[in-house]
Amino acid sequence: MWHLGIDLGATSFKCGLISPEWKIVARNQDETRALQGPEQAADRIAEHTRELLAQLPSGATVSSIGMCAPGPLDHTTGTLIYPPNLTGWRNVPFAQMVSERVGLPVSLEHDAKASALGEFHFGAGRGAKSMALIIIGTGIGAAMIVDGKLYRGDHDAAGEIGHITVDLEGPICRCGATGCVEVFASGPAIVNAYNYATRRNVESGEEIARAAHNGDEIARRVLQRAGRALGAAIATMAMLNDIDTFVLFGSVVKAGDLLLEPARQAVPRYSYPTTASRIKIMVGELGNDAGILGAAWGAAGGIG
Repeated sequence: MWHLGIDLGATSFKCGLISPEWKIVARNQDETRALQGPEQAADRIAEHTRELLAQLPSGATVSSIGMCAPGPLDHTTGTLIYPPNLTGWRNVPFAQMVSERVGLPVSLEHDAKASALGEFHFGAGRGAKSMALIIIGTGIGAAMIVDGKLYRGDHDAAGEIGHITVDLEGPICRCGATGCVEVFASGPAIVNAYNYATRRNVESGEEIARAAHNGDEIARRVLQRAGRALGAAIATMAMLNDIDTFVLFGSVVKAGDLLLEPARQAVPRYSYPTTASRIKIMVGELGNDAGILGAAWGAAGGIG
């Protein structure tokens, strides 16, 4: 059976045709044009989907399409509830809209959870029994695979690692709590700390990662602090959920060991020795393909 996955973002969407061996063999993408509304986006996603379906080998079929998108969303109904970066898209039955246009069932999954499925089955998490994917962006979120199955929690909100407290006397987070890992290790937190220390106006964590690799000592110290905060949160998550494998995603992760090594060194300070000795922290392998593959895997019935 062939598969098709779609990763819908606020800026662009990406589609991939996937072979029975779970390799993306053809792909296309386009701008989302979110401000123009969901109807036109569904039209163009359907158009790009049909282009890929036309490339199927003779006799091959796709039985369903998996799509992922930013939350909040309802994966059971395929509804985008009110994604902050998709302005005006409130309670949009987007899976149904695309399905009606292409004539195939379409499922909808949160992008973090889809990426976790992708990395677990086809990327850095291959061979693990359980895994957490941590996405470092404007905020910090996570998705968990426990005993091979996606863990959602009672309200489909499991994985709010960004709001684990790592400093009882730390700054106030945008959520209202004190000392969350997000105020130390999110993309904006890293940028703000660097700009405050240097009086510069750097705009992205990726720039700071490059500066650190080029020997910028302040950039290195900022990333070390972020890494220690991540390590403390990972240690807490590991002890609560008995997860050994942690895969990191996001532009800041391009700092590599400048971020990961402080995280690894912090883990023993915040967890049992037996827990700390098992924890593996690594960078995701699949990039943007993780969401495409994970969404398709879920649509194909891969979620237990």
